[in-house]
Amino acid sequence: MDIALAIFSIVWVWICFLMIPFGLPGNWLMAASALLAAYGEEANYTPLILLLGAAIIAELFEALIGSKMAHSAGASKAGMIGSFIGALLGGLFLTFLVPIPVIGTLIGAGLGAFIGAVLFETLLTERNADSKSLAHIGVAAAIGVLFGRLMKVTFGAAGAIYWTIVAIDASFYK
Repeated sequence: MDIALAIFSIVWVWICFLMIPFGLPGNWLMAASALLAAYGEEANYTPLILLLGAAIIAELFEALIGSKMAHSAGASKAGMIGSFIGALLGGLFLTFLVPIPVIGTLIGAGLGAFIGAVLFETLLTERNADSKSLAHIGVAAAIGVLFGRLMKVTFGAAGAIYWTIVAIDASFYK
């Protein structure tokens, strides 16, 4: 890998990392970048395999932790779906309303998960849950979404650091 490509790929991977808190597929773009970089005569597929594995594990954490937390608090499938949709919409809309980068997205995702879980539980199920149990479901959904997003960001940071080391090693130490 020549130096210009290494610098470009390092900058690109960190841009991908910055996408993750916003709910964008930064981990997947890192893995796709590793696939493109691995295409060549002396290809090393280890970074690709590691980044792809990290992306898969991060997605599983994000999806399963949020759903499991809502479910453990008593949410139905409707509440779990509402939590997921609310987290996406809340993360999107509060990104633009709260002027602090990433913080608005995280607050929006948590608040959206809460509202989505409570709304879907109330409107789409025939259960007559009291407000205390609905609040419990909403809080659990919000905590689950935030913890899942934190895990995804952690895996993304590890992937970006790893790729930076690989790119520096491949270009400067040959």
